[in-house]
Amino acid sequence: MNDNLTFYSENTDSLVSQYDSVSFDSVHNEWLTYVPTNGMVLDIGAGSGRDARYLSEHGLKVYAVEPALALMQAAQNNSSECDITWYQDSLPNLERVRVLDVQFDLILLSAVWMHLSLDERTLSMKTMASLLRTGARLVITLRHGEFSDGRTTFPLSADEVAQLGEQNGLSLLLKTKLSDDQLGRGDVVWQTVVLGK
Repeated sequence: MNDNLTFYSENTDSLVSQYDSVSFDSVHNEWLTYVPTNGMVLDIGAGSGRDARYLSEHGLKVYAVEPALALMQAAQNNSSECDITWYQDSLPNLERVRVLDVQFDLILLSAVWMHLSLDERTLSMKTMASLLRTGARLVITLRHGEFSDGRTTFPLSADEVAQLGEQNGLSLLLKTKLSDDQLGRGDVVWQTVVLGK
């Protein structure tokens, strides 16, 4: 288990509390117009399940992926009233999801990209693009800023995301400006990229 996965597994309770302290609407308000009114959604790195619950409550069939087992189990417990199918799986391969032979109308990857190396990002983009149906959207939120708790990150940019998307048949639909962190961390800013197939 890598250091990041160990961190998420060992800090489940505090992370769930932190993630659930801010709403889906406030975190993702800049791309809400790209949320489909119906269809299938894949939430990769679903964390506390906050985003998966929101999307399920708005009539979407949600598949949620979380590599940290303890975090996934906590999210499942907090999402028992929602129609969400959970998988312990991870990028770049998403092996358990890919065998389902399902294509999605929306894939959400929030606060995950910074943990992937360039090689992993290249493979991840290929995997995610293959899981999108024509007309679907891929939303990637980018966390800019270092961690002080031992988690590792890699340099990232919205332009790199757009370029990797283009190499896999995806077009850039939205690249937001940097925005402040909803949890008030002054050394962290966020950006969202939306790609379309």
